[in-house]
Amino acid sequence: MKIRVRVFGDLIPILGHELTVELEKGANINDLIQKISGRVEGFREKIEALSKRRGITDSALVILLNGRNIKLLDGIETLLKDDDVVTFLPPAAGG
Repeated sequence: MKIRVRVFGDLIPILGHELTVELEKGANINDLIQKISGRVEGFREKIEALSKRRGITDSALVILLNGRNIKLLDGIETLLKDDDVVTFLPPAAGG
């Protein structure tokens, strides 16, 4: 199945604005992260760093599945289906 991945902020230099990832049926968000990490050096480290930025204990990195925060679903265990759109939103800085 094909999953469209969109990224913003600090992740753009690593992934570009958008990419398509091919996954097996029954894959979840964690599988997607693993797949991207295998293809793109530094991806996992960057999202882990963004999640812990400035001592924030609750993940500041927001991951959306078709516009819905995965925290409201099954977190990184949320199942994916063909043509889903996963968006990685790093925390914004500034004021």
